Amino acid sequence: MNRLKRYSEFMSILEYKSGTMYEYGCLMLYVKFPNWDEFVGDINKDELYEPNNERYGIETEPHITILYGIHKEVDDEQVMAMFSDIKESDFDLEVNGLDCFYNKDYDVLKMDIESEKLNELNNLAKKLPNTSTYPDYKPHITVAYLTKGNGKNYVDLNFRTKINTIDKIVYSKTNGTKIEIPLI
Repeated sequence: MNRLKRYSEFMSILEYKSGTMYEYGCLMLYVKFPNWDEFVGDINKDELYEPNNERYGIETEPHITILYGIHKEVDDEQVMAMFSDIKESDFDLEVNGLDCFYNKDYDVLKMDIESEKLNELNNLAKKLPNTSTYPDYKPHITVAYLTKGNGKNYVDLNFRTKINTIDKIVYSKTNGTKIEIPLI
């Protein structure tokens, strides 16, 4: 099937988030983490960072960012062409510890991920016009946003597991439009 036809089919599954604008777009790999709700159920709800903004609290859609910082002018078809031939079987995702990013307002509990394929995809995505303020790619799954100082309660550098089910790749544009790129 030619890429233009595939692109047209994929465009039919666009999702719109009205009124939301972002400075940059991003590519994300969504995963199916077994027993996610049970896993995050151990987090004390009183320790969550939850201002009046939907992007905080517990992550409800586990994903790994492939690249954040994609410029507004990037053409949908270009992204589709670059990422439409990826197979679910290409991935071997290893979770190597629960750790945190610490910033001035909150702690971000995350699973550190090791995957050669993710590194390859990050390098591929960097061929698109982008602005990245992070010199090194550190794949991770955000678990939850916690009030300042509570992240340390959940750090477990010995936590290990594999993620065997990959769901999809999503290109999230600056206007809030999300394009699903199914895996083959």
